[in-house]
Amino acid sequence: MEHKGRLRAVDGGVLLVFVFEAPSLLFSQYCANSLGTSEAIAVAVLVYFVIRLVISGPRETVWLVGLLGIGNAWLAFSGVNEFAAGTASLTEIGLTDFVAFRTRFIHPIHGWLPGETFTAFLLTLPFACATAAYFWKQQKQGLAAIALLPSALIAGVLCLSLSRAVFWSTVLFSFAGCMLLVVYRVVTLRAGSFLLAGALGVIIAILACESALYPGIFQAYAGSHTSQARSTQGRMGIWSRSLELVNGHRWWGVGSSNAALSLLSSADQDETTGFASRAFSLPIQVLVEKGIIGFALYVTFLMLVGREFHRGMRTSLTAIQPSAETPSRRRGAARKQERLRVQDEHAQRAMKCCFVAGMVAVLFRELTYSSLLEHTLTLVLFFALAALVCAGDSP
Repeated sequence: MEHKGRLRAVDGGVLLVFVFEAPSLLFSQYCANSLGTSEAIAVAVLVYFVIRLVISGPRETVWLVGLLGIGNAWLAFSGVNEFAAGTASLTEIGLTDFVAFRTRFIHPIHGWLPGETFTAFLLTLPFACATAAYFWKQQKQGLAAIALLPSALIAGVLCLSLSRAVFWSTVLFSFAGCMLLVVYRVVTLRAGSFLLAGALGVIIAILACESALYPGIFQAYAGSHTSQARSTQGRMGIWSRSLELVNGHRWWGVGSSNAALSLLSSADQDETTGFASRAFSLPIQVLVEKGIIGFALYVTFLMLVGREFHRGMRTSLTAIQPSAETPSRRRGAARKQERLRVQDEHAQRAMKCCFVAGMVAVLFRELTYSSLLEHTLTLVLFFALAALVCAGDSP
């Protein structure tokens, strides 16, 4: 890879996110809570730079994303089985209103909460879809169809989440991915429209089949359940209290993983407030825990990833333009080599659109939840997506 050891602006942004953890620990209200998050960020940053150094082309990328997609398809299959077993036990005693019991159906990874497990599943969806995109742009439609199976399994378990944010993030992933493919001229508008219709058709078919088996599922996404109304009211109260905390710790925040601790009631308050296990919004969580300085660094990092994606896609579009005519005695071999190069470029561009769409979908889900910074795996997967978006030769 040319210029492989050369830092780009986005790499500097990642380093600043990591360096920020040192003063963040100093200003933390309870340092012991913050150490775990700092370690997770360190691991995620390390994974980011390993991917940036190792991954230089579509073939290396597809090996990585293919393995991740297969592994998480197995987890998704396990989740579907767990959901079936959980609803069966409720149905036997006459309970069919599944929304109120959704935390009992798909068992989270050990030590996690169910919502965080679904964030991890949502983060793996772009990896699975990128594998199919690679084979599709390599003109290997049979392998592309097979590679779509893990994506369908992951989408299936996401539709069983009974969470509006998770479900609509899955839909947004399809919209964002197809839109990026069209905007950056990976596919034509007509092909992108057919692709979007197919993706939405698969989601609708999955939801229809699951709704036929479990009638309470559709109600969960219609947003008419009583527990969902209470959840929305509770979140709004937590956001209001969180923003009050920001005023008292404006620049450095209360420290990583200290939002829940700081939201507790104290003896000097006139009235008690309900327990909040988290800020239930990633932007608000970052503001509370890392202050304005940390919030600015994370926003800058995301903006730099977007800038790198845009610049890389424009540069690669120029690279796939037809090259000068080759002498006739070498024309056959040169044409084959040129065709393979163009296929590789198209495959890389298609996969990057999947990665960016995945980041957009996860950030949309995190507007009303805060799980990305809670575990090493979710952070690693997100930073891995960012690294793969930036993978390739420097312009």
